[in-house]
Amino acid sequence: MQKNHRTRKRTSPATLKVHQRSLSEPFRERLANGVTVIGECIPNVESVAIGVWVSCGSRDERKDENGLTHLIEHMVFKGTEHFTAEELVGTIEGNGGYINAFTTKEFSCYYAKVFSSELTQAVRVLSDLVISPRFTSSDLENERKVVLSEMQEVYDDPEDWGMDFIEEKIYEGNSLSMPIIGRAGTLRSFDTQDLRRFHSKNFTAERVVISAAGNFDKDFLLGLADRYFAPLQKSSTVYMRRRPSAKRKGSYTIRRGGGRQAHLILGGDGPGLDHPARYAASMVGVILGDGSSSRLYKEIREKDGLAYSIYSYGSAYVDTSVTGVYACTASRDFALAEKKIHSAIEEFVRNGPTREEVERARAQLKAGIIFSLENPWDRASMFARDEICYSSVTGFSESLESIEKVTETDVAQAAVDLTKAGLASVKILPRKSKA
Repeated sequence: MQKNHRTRKRTSPATLKVHQRSLSEPFRERLANGVTVIGECIPNVESVAIGVWVSCGSRDERKDENGLTHLIEHMVFKGTEHFTAEELVGTIEGNGGYINAFTTKEFSCYYAKVFSSELTQAVRVLSDLVISPRFTSSDLENERKVVLSEMQEVYDDPEDWGMDFIEEKIYEGNSLSMPIIGRAGTLRSFDTQDLRRFHSKNFTAERVVISAAGNFDKDFLLGLADRYFAPLQKSSTVYMRRRPSAKRKGSYTIRRGGGRQAHLILGGDGPGLDHPARYAASMVGVILGDGSSSRLYKEIREKDGLAYSIYSYGSAYVDTSVTGVYACTASRDFALAEKKIHSAIEEFVRNGPTREEVERARAQLKAGIIFSLENPWDRASMFARDEICYSSVTGFSESLESIEKVTETDVAQAAVDLTKAGLASVKILPRKSKA
């Protein structure tokens, strides 16, 4: 199956309206220490998906701290005040559950999916991961090697590495330019004191959101949260993120490795999650490269056979976003494919979308929201994201209504805005290629 390529069955407006009427909204409570608890009780399931989201990611690091948030994500699973590494996982997985974590540029998340009867243990384990990690020198040395190996894996994947490279150039001078995983030189310099200092500064009560969806009692969850997260203290300072300003464009050619494949990644900055134009910008990506009905898929793959993998991608942040295109071609076809991709984008910007394209994009965005509502973890994730991005819970109905209001003119303007300063471009070519 094509990597990262998605197709969706067209969802009719009538179907969307039926589902929209059935949407429910979560509750939102704040504990005495500032921790926010969001949740939705779904009585017809047997499980609970719960995550502890910390509003701290690589964007919140200094240059000499880059990679610490991600390293902490690894290190907390090596042991905490009340659990060994084996107990942390065994307590959840031994009863049929699942536990994991991930880090982004704007937050980190520690989460579990468990049977309803195991909610107490899940909250207990997650609270220990977030509040009471045990950072030891021996564990750090082992995990440092693991992360260095992970870095190499990212570098060896032109797709992932190229998208990181694009953001590095677009956001040069801002912390958003730094990779989530960090850099090898900085990673090698960290000691346990760096971990403890960074954790203490950033993992504070007012930056923590507990979000859950599934079969649980609201008061019971609030009681657990109050019991196990009470030790978290508020920060004495208010942290403010620096908004990106000047964004550099440019074209970069990287030659590395052998093989016969060449990769093209394009990217431009757009409105963030705090901007009303974000849905129109998302539709630009859908129309250009999301699914078999998209322009680039039909033009580059189906009509000319120049690429097997071609799609649009996006990275959305609170105050900015990146919309881009990825294509992988045979080296001999690279120049022609690149030309045709740029021509297709220019034609779209020049003439705008068709009414049918806007309706398809609208249906896909709305379906993406509605389909996610069938999964408790996706619901919990949406609640937490909205709290972190907007400091409130954005209703599902409100999101669907905003998508419905987007016009052809809005999408056309979003395409112009995306490309008016020029798209950043990186070409990753084999060393011996003539492309």
